[in-house]
Amino acid sequence: MVSISFFSLAQTDTKSKIDNLKTESQVENFIKSLDKKNYENFTISNIQNIETRFGENDNYCKKIADSLNIIKSFYKADFDNNGLTDILVIGNYYSFNIFVIMDFGKNNFKIFRLTRKIFQDCVVPEIIKKNNETLINYYYKDRPHLRDKEKIVKKTLIYKFGDFIEYNENPKKYNIEKIEYQTSMCFGTCPKFNITIDNNKNATFNAQAFNRKRRKGRKIKGKFKTKIKEKDYNNIIDLLNYIDFPNLKDNYAVNWTDDQSCTLTITYNNGKVKKIDDYGLIGTFGLNKLYNIMFGLRFNQKWKKEKSR
Repeated sequence: MVSISFFSLAQTDTKSKIDNLKTESQVENFIKSLDKKNYENFTISNIQNIETRFGENDNYCKKIADSLNIIKSFYKADFDNNGLTDILVIGNYYSFNIFVIMDFGKNNFKIFRLTRKIFQDCVVPEIIKKNNETLINYYYKDRPHLRDKEKIVKKTLIYKFGDFIEYNENPKKYNIEKIEYQTSMCFGTCPKFNITIDNNKNATFNAQAFNRKRRKGRKIKGKFKTKIKEKDYNNIIDLLNYIDFPNLKDNYAVNWTDDQSCTLTITYNNGKVKKIDDYGLIGTFGLNKLYNIMFGLRFNQKWKKEKSR
């Protein structure tokens, strides 16, 4: 799942912490100051100076960045239109990564990792404006196409629903009747569970293996029922409509092994069914956000355990 970090820092002047960042070293130190333990090894760099693990691909990636005039290691913008400056940062964090640090006011900052796929070393972000929104054109090359130097993919991302997801200029509204989400095991301790929610917000949760709130916390197992909180339910419905789920692919898969898979099944518009199988759980940015929400439901609702018969 995607790692997002939340922090609070004290400020001593009228400008925000991000507004005061002018140099690469200041930006790098700012990220480390948010979480030194996890980001101590982060080094800032523009794309032109980053050496990726796929040497043959380096020049190609740099040519894309040059053609878009993406020559700096950080760019400032207001991605959520809250009047506060956010910052997009490029660099090495164990591998090539792009981060966005959001300023939500009252000295609260949040780090989002934009590069979500392992081995996605060739990524170029371009900040654009459209319909009074600040968006990111996200150019990338999937690993299966490394030898095809003409193959480049572009997604336009927007900060919405608390994360960066694919921009949809004209969202549709569907009558969603039931949501079913289930996960598989993986080579490790991936949580196996399924959650079903109907359009009256009634939900069931079957915790099968490795479901725990904290890494070393108590495992939860069994069948539970609840009524999903209205705010959480509406957020799920709005997100599903925004990502236009009926027009997504039926199958997604990462190109490595031993990962977790999931199946999302949506019943809508008088019995129509959309089923999405996703090996790796990162088929799209929007789906990845939805999966994070479904994982969170296991612990942020008032579940009542069913008595065993």
